Amino acid sequence: MSESINIGRTIARERRRAGVTQEALAAHLGVSKAAVSKWELGQSLPDVSLLPRIAAYFSLTLDELFDWRDELSQEESAALYAEVYALGEKDLASAHKRLRALASEHYSDANLLLMFASLLTVWAGGMATPFAPAGEKGGSSDAPLDADDLADEALALLDRVLEVATDPSALYLAQQQRATTLFHAGRYEEAASLLEPLVRRQDASAPTMLLASAYRKLGRDDEALDLLQAERLRAASFVLSSLMQEVGMRDDAAFARVAGNAAGAVFEALDMGTVNPFFSATMSLEVADTLRRAGEKDTALDALARAAEALAAVPARPAPSDSPLWDRMADRLDPAQAGEAWAAHKSRQADEVESLMRQAFAEQVSSPKWRELAGNDPRYQDVLANALRLRGL
Repeated sequence: MSESINIGRTIARERRRAGVTQEALAAHLGVSKAAVSKWELGQSLPDVSLLPRIAAYFSLTLDELFDWRDELSQEESAALYAEVYALGEKDLASAHKRLRALASEHYSDANLLLMFASLLTVWAGGMATPFAPAGEKGGSSDAPLDADDLADEALALLDRVLEVATDPSALYLAQQQRATTLFHAGRYEEAASLLEPLVRRQDASAPTMLLASAYRKLGRDDEALDLLQAERLRAASFVLSSLMQEVGMRDDAAFARVAGNAAGAVFEALDMGTVNPFFSATMSLEVADTLRRAGEKDTALDALARAAEALAAVPARPAPSDSPLWDRMADRLDPAQAGEAWAAHKSRQADEVESLMRQAFAEQVSSPKWRELAGNDPRYQDVLANALRLRGL
């Protein structure tokens, strides 16, 4: 945990909020403009005798002026989140109480508050975790937590993040999480209004490539490679997820076949298996369902068989990618980088995803709709047997 006093940042923030120039503030305090500039840049601190006058000028308390905050390390934040997450599986009320206490204790830690806001959003949706409904795993609380209250609590934490965060990426994530919370609360109009300016920003790919080129000219090749791989991962993930969502939305057999082939080619070419090991199974199942609804028995069964094969091929513990396409991303993709507690949490979460996927696949394959289409077809019976075997039945 690092402790910091951010007087300069507070002065800069309050001065801009009040529409006051550095010259005007300097004149009021009887110091030079250069002195104010140095305070705001963190190069020096105001004389202690000036602190009450600065606080009074901006109508702040001294505590607010000092903006003292305890910033947790990535490992510490991850461990606290994993603790609350695991407690929520057993007793949601106790987990909620613990989350509130930790959020209050670390009320200026934007990263931790972001994580807690996402968890509150999950709870507001009636889930103990993203993979298990609340109450399924027991707990001492009889009364369920109020969904609207949880969503409002998440939004309040996100407001705090937007107030204290200075990192542009944290601010962007806070806006995105706010939209996610509004969406899951059924407040679609508000979510859309918040997302539209985020989505309609200028395309970031051009400045990203220009920055990478600038890094190369400066001899900062490591930074250029990190930037390029991070952008490629983002773009590849978007291409795959957008194809899958469009297959479900269009419900068009011809599009499903083309999109499924395109997604498979991108997935293999960019070696995305360690990044999203369940994508192939999920995409094949989406395509199979679209083809089933179109009455295309043979191609639907082929896609269903591919989904079963992909699900069976998911390793119990995916190893970090050794692909040269992602060699700069190995640390970011390795949960152990955030500590043992986070690694254990992500491992447990992966087990939950795999169990849920196998259960959902078995239920879908054995549904009356598939039985009606395929009946006693030997290919369908083979897939059904594999699905039940994967589920452990």
